[in-house]
Amino acid sequence: MTSNVGEAYMLPRDATESQRLDAQHEYMRQMSYGHLIHPSVPAHQLKAVADVATGTGLWLRQVAERPVNAQASSRGGSKFVGFDISPQQFPPTDSLPSHLSFVVHDFCEPFPIDYQQEFDLVNVRLVSYAIRAKDLEKVVRHIISLLRPGGYLQWQETDASESWAQPETSTATSCVNYVIAEKIHRGLLPSWSDDLMRLVHLETVSTFEHPSPAVQAGKRAAVMSAATALLKARISRQTTELESLSSLNDKTVQLKELESLNETLAAVERSNDTNSSWDFDVTWIVARKAIILNNITMGWMTAKKNASQAPEIYR
Repeated sequence: MTSNVGEAYMLPRDATESQRLDAQHEYMRQMSYGHLIHPSVPAHQLKAVADVATGTGLWLRQVAERPVNAQASSRGGSKFVGFDISPQQFPPTDSLPSHLSFVVHDFCEPFPIDYQQEFDLVNVRLVSYAIRAKDLEKVVRHIISLLRPGGYLQWQETDASESWAQPETSTATSCVNYVIAEKIHRGLLPSWSDDLMRLVHLETVSTFEHPSPAVQAGKRAAVMSAATALLKARISRQTTELESLSSLNDKTVQLKELESLNETLAAVERSNDTNSSWDFDVTWIVARKAIILNNITMGWMTAKKNASQAPEIYR
């Protein structure tokens, strides 16, 4: 398992996690009714697309392979760039078409000037598990710097504190509690609130009544696979911390917590919750960067309640 101790990101970067990320992507695509790009975004007009915190880059590769994008790229008219803090999960470079590239970048730092105001669409997904609360404002600022005026941001997010199981079991409750505790330990947003961003378009889709058979069949696995990875990461971290403790009392407390973590992990891996139906919400945010019209400049994102007062370009 590749360690990322000290980073905000909660999960490992290894072959198993790459497989989980790819499975998660397909699941999220089903949650989005098969859409890679939100229907409110004019996908046929996109010539430059960025994917921030791209991971394995599967979303970006599938967007780049769409017929309209493949045709544009053959004429040298499009580009697709994936950014991530680590290259460990990038696809092999020799397998990539010329219009598709991956760049190592930490979104807590400003993007290089060559990429600023270069993209028609920026995609962001599930980064509340990688952003420290104190960094949120600057991360959003850095991400929108990638957009050309009039460019679109689409952002999908879930909130661990709003995952639930029916019937609720002790294992289910422990999984959610440990995920939240790990986020707090790393200084991440303990929960994701829509109030953290000013929005033009907001859509929330729940797994609870989603019509897709794939969603209904796979929603438990989507939660439990992530919980398993997080539990293993926390056990590894606390085992390492145990070796550095000098106080007998501290060691006793740490050992008890490790025992509890291992019991929860064992319960998950034994599939004790096969009768539980896991559900969660996915919030899909779409916003558009400001355009100056008649010497009037609107803010980057206009509050939804004020959208009716915005220029036509925002609607």
